[in-house]
Order: sequence, then structure tokens, then C-alpha cells
Amino acid sequence: MNTIRLLPLALAAALGIAGLSSAVQAQSIPRALRGKIITSPKPIDIPGTSRNFVKKMKEQDRKTFTKDGEGEWVIHFVAFFNKALPVETTGVVVLDAKGDPVALAEVGAEKGQRTLASMIVVDSTESPGAKHTLQVYYAKGKKPVVLAKKIVVLK
Repeated sequence: MNTIRLLPLALAAALGIAGLSSAVQAQSIPRALRGKIITSPKPIDIPGTSRNFVKKMKEQDRKTFTKDGEGEWVIHFVAFFNKALPVETTGVVVLDAKGDPVALAEVGAEKGQRTLASMIVVDSTESPGAKHTLQVYYAKGKKPVVLAKKIVVLK
């Protein structure tokens, strides 16, 4: 497996809903986003209010990624968990078309966290142009429990 980098983004001081503005933290995750991941080749702008929040997030959402100037795929993302995180560590993985990991990272978190805003870099894949799966999960024993996922294409 390649060298993988995951860089957390500091977007909010409170982690009630990590990475979201305080206006949205007081509310629950919008139903339309639960279990989903918004992805973009550039940093995602988190709306400061709940007004049109889902629409503004979806407008930034991209499915196809091309290599950057350094020959890597950079995926910025905001994951909206389908349930609160019951542990203090979460994993982020990009799986190729065969289900093999091409990028993997472990991220410290807070119990109860409902979102994760970050980025992951994929150095290479054996199946460029094919669908890949980005997942945020936690380990329950030896089995991963997926909190959010998204199909992306790395060209």
C-alpha cells in the first residue's frame, strides 16, 4: 500500500458536530446527508447557517477526481455519520474497484462525534478511471462499522 496522508481540518471549536459551524451544531445532521460524504478536489466551504445547508453542501460535491501537479489525487471531504461515533478513533479508507485499500488512515475523534471534515491523498491505484469507495468507519472487534461512504472516480 502507498504512503497515505490524512490531514484534519480545524473548522469549529466545539465537537458536538465536529467541523460544522456553531449555528448548525445545535441541530442534528440533516436526514438527506446522514451516512453520506461530500467530496471535492478543493477545500469545502462549510455554510455558517442552517439555511439552505444541504443545498450549499451538495453544490460543492464532486464525484470525479484528477491527479494534481504532484501526481496524486487529493480528496477533501465532509462525512456525515449515520450514527454518533461510539469510540475515540475512526478510520478513513479509499478502496479500489476490487475492494483493496489504496489509502488508509486512522483519526483521533471524540465519542458522540457526528461528522468529520478532512482530506485524504491517494498516491496511486491499479485501477485509474474506475470507481473507488471512500469510507469513514470505526472498528468493532475485527469488523469495520461504516459510518458514511461515497463512490468516487480517480482519473
